[in-house]
Amino acid sequence: MKELDLNKSVAELVREYPELRDVLASLGFTDILRPGALQLMGRIMTLPRGAVVKGISFDRLAEALEKEGFVLKNGEQQKRQARLRDYIGRLHRGEEAAEVRKDFVQNFEDVAPEEIAAAEQELIKGGVPVREVQRLCDLHASLFEGHIETKPAAPKGEAEIDDLPAGHPLSLLRLENEGLSKALTSLEQALGKGDMQAVAAETAALNAIRSHYAKKEELLMPFLYDYGVTGPSQVMWGVDDEIKKELGVLTKTLKEDPENLMIVRGRLNQVITRIREMIVKEDKILFPLSLRFFTQEQWYQVYRDLFEMGMAFVDAETLPRWQEGEQWILSQQAPPEALDGRVKLPTGELTVRQLQGILKLLDVDITFIDKDDILRYFLNEGRIFSRPLTALGREVYSCHPPEVIPVVRQMLLDFKAKKRDHMEVWRRIMGRPVGVRYLAVYDEQGEYMGTVEFVQDYQKALDHFARPVRPQKG
Repeated sequence: MKELDLNKSVAELVREYPELRDVLASLGFTDILRPGALQLMGRIMTLPRGAVVKGISFDRLAEALEKEGFVLKNGEQQKRQARLRDYIGRLHRGEEAAEVRKDFVQNFEDVAPEEIAAAEQELIKGGVPVREVQRLCDLHASLFEGHIETKPAAPKGEAEIDDLPAGHPLSLLRLENEGLSKALTSLEQALGKGDMQAVAAETAALNAIRSHYAKKEELLMPFLYDYGVTGPSQVMWGVDDEIKKELGVLTKTLKEDPENLMIVRGRLNQVITRIREMIVKEDKILFPLSLRFFTQEQWYQVYRDLFEMGMAFVDAETLPRWQEGEQWILSQQAPPEALDGRVKLPTGELTVRQLQGILKLLDVDITFIDKDDILRYFLNEGRIFSRPLTALGREVYSCHPPEVIPVVRQMLLDFKAKKRDHMEVWRRIMGRPVGVRYLAVYDEQGEYMGTVEFVQDYQKALDHFARPVRPQKG
């Protein structure tokens, strides 16, 4: 029996079954079968990924292989996953969503969140740019709408998502989404009435979504990365950024003149739709995936950071607390005597308690990463960018959206090579003038030790210097 494991690379399969070359050539896999390409790309490309790249349906691929006597290992599951990739790939090639959905409904009663995640990941691994997957993310959601498993089996005997304690992190994030849905409805009602002032106010209030998305991106997604679940995170983070950017533009436009509603009404309706679709994707894909993978210890860590990062669209004071999480937080507190330890510096010494007291007075965000790009310390007193404790000990790249990572990586490479020793970014965030400064840190011998980031809101300084100077009495 000639059994093909489709998780193996094309090069491995051809080496195992040389006759496979002719079958693949007949299907159009000519480029990758050239000797040089087979040694290079063939080592990382699988047949399902190659089929997506070449626009070949998996059913056609499987039929050709089986006709030549090959048997697919875990065939039904492989076919199921490949069909999902094929449906999403057809959307990316511009096929009408209604036609693709018709084929999907014929072959699938339901689809698990992991299957959607794996399909998106395989597309990205197969060469489809993250931005392209992200661009059609909303179409993916509409394709599977009504067919995503709503009650997935929980792992390790843990609770289903609907049965979680009221104060569990996922329960709190879902409460935020309920509040967000109500805020969207209020905006839609104001739009219906043509109340320009109310539309401007409701749009501005929606910017609290930044806090909700930050918790999702910095508390849930890094842990999913650890488990190899990268597709949804890469795609969702990019869509989140698009929504935040559009909300910022619309808020500014309506603040300048509420009558601009005439110009931006269509864009407002579009961003409302995208936010509602993201709520569905979180509830049906991201949250169930997190529940399936995270350990109890990880949920405790998420809970610890949740309130510190700020709650959105809910009253934080009246939210239920998770007693298990509260007890865990108490157990993690440093003993009081640890704060009496001393830090000796060239110009004096301080107790840890004194040093903490001084640092809390600095209205600046400070982040330090070591020479291996691991986040080792942060101070969040400026409250410009949230930073959870779960970020400590992680690579700095997990704290940034996918499209920014190449910029961060190049900057750090330059610092290590001493091509430059600083970088400054000045921009407005929610209308406030913010400076972000990155500085390379070297020791006495000039060896690179890491990078420190300072983030500060300069509005107070600008306001001060903008005041008219009073003439001095003479």
